Amino acid sequence: MAMNRYGIEARAYWRRWLPKRYAALPDPTAFFTNLGEQVEQQVGDLWDQLVLNDQPPAEETHEQRVGRLGMLKARAEYEVLGELVRLSPEPEAEAEADTDDGLLESDEQFAARMRSVREHTEWVSSTADALIDGTTTVDNLTDEQLRQVLDYMTPSFLRLFGTSVEDLRSRGRDV
Repeated sequence: MAMNRYGIEARAYWRRWLPKRYAALPDPTAFFTNLGEQVEQQVGDLWDQLVLNDQPPAEETHEQRVGRLGMLKARAEYEVLGELVRLSPEPEAEAEADTDDGLLESDEQFAARMRSVREHTEWVSSTADALIDGTTTVDNLTDEQLRQVLDYMTPSFLRLFGTSVEDLRSRGRDV
């Protein structure tokens, strides 16, 4: 199984901020693949809880709903990553960070990044709409497209279409 985005983020964080712990791992790929899966599961579970406990506004538009659910997912990710991945840096790594030049991205780079985020969010929103109104199906999406939709929608969203992450994986989908 390939390392998911949480495993990739964890590996990068540990390399940078926990170099001794990283160096002591006998099989970093297996460790971060497993950690990424654990983070993904816990993020999904926490996100489900947050969505169930959330009180959406009565007159909420679809865009507001997508934004609200995205914020709940970001909160779940922040909490789980803080607990499992973003551990306190080792003293040597912190000392090295103090000597970094601290370069920030340019205004043009920031604007380009924001355009990309906006375009991606609009794509996810329109794809979710197309799934809901039946103009497209889960089977019409590539694995990568489906992963991108699921990055913003709770995995229980798939129940609307009579499937689940586990069902899709059993059918050979890489989600």
